[in-house]
Amino acid sequence: MNGLLDGVYTSYVVLIVVLYVVVKFALHEITPRPESEAPAKKTRDTSVVYPYGVAEMQGKRPYMEDRFTAVGTLNGDPNASFYGVFDGHGGDGASEYCAEMLCDNIMQDPMYQQYPKEALTKGFLRTDAEYVQYANRRNRDDGTTAVTVLAKGNTIYVANVGDSRAILVKKNGEVVALSTDHKPNRADERERVTNMGGHVIFWGVWRVEGILAVSRAIGDRMLKPYVIAEPEITQHERSDDDAFIILASDGVWDVLPNDEVARLALQAESVQLASKTIMEYAYQRGSLDNICAMVIDLRPKTETQSTVDPPVQVESKGLAEVPEESAKEEEETADTSESAMVTAPLD
Repeated sequence: MNGLLDGVYTSYVVLIVVLYVVVKFALHEITPRPESEAPAKKTRDTSVVYPYGVAEMQGKRPYMEDRFTAVGTLNGDPNASFYGVFDGHGGDGASEYCAEMLCDNIMQDPMYQQYPKEALTKGFLRTDAEYVQYANRRNRDDGTTAVTVLAKGNTIYVANVGDSRAILVKKNGEVVALSTDHKPNRADERERVTNMGGHVIFWGVWRVEGILAVSRAIGDRMLKPYVIAEPEITQHERSDDDAFIILASDGVWDVLPNDEVARLALQAESVQLASKTIMEYAYQRGSLDNICAMVIDLRPKTETQSTVDPPVQVESKGLAEVPEESAKEEEETADTSESAMVTAPLD
């Protein structure tokens, strides 16, 4: 009898904790963000090994939680660069922290020069530990996914936690997945969570403890130790057959398949136009999330036509406004190119 009562009591406690966290996340989602927390405008780092384009928009969410970063000349090495896209949830604290600190934590690791994979793992874990300490002091329960590229010459390392994604696009249109989404119902992730005493519960989608729809992330202090920040890492040697690496938050991948994103990139006149087109297509396909797309150009410089326009950042809900100079350039090329630029009106 006592065992039965203990079981019922434990079930009630778990249910109350789950409801508390869900309500807290929901309240955070509908609470307007103070102006002081608005993301700062980013400028393009032209010292990166591979040029890139990036576009982001708030979309249909109450505010923007996606972030990105691109850093060149790592530790004084002009052949090393870092790129990342971060999709925050429950707030923008973790994604902002990663955009500012993850690259530094990786570079500062003693293993960075000889063992980049180990440095990536330790950098992710250090960033997670630092942010969780900060979140404990500030009573913040948010977290973020992270998909990053560390380029050291022709050697490229992709590290990810969560469901932001990286794909390699070859010149012939072939697509190679460079990351695998960390979903709670993925067999190995479900087994890991349940072996640690956690639960994978279906609540609209599969969620850890009925709350979080990814099984790996940075932050999310309330879901430790089930949600971990240890990244999965893939290594790729750049070849002349490669065209782009595309990093994007799930605001893209929820509505666009890999091969269509690749096609849009290959049809665009520049990597900046490619990222903007991907962003706009995702919005028109009904994405309900923040959207961030980064296109990294792996082609030799003699083949590239990369723009030097600043990243497209949309603060309002809706499609990006094209800068005046960009608009003129696009108008001039519209008659001679099928660049997949979105012109259809939104509903």
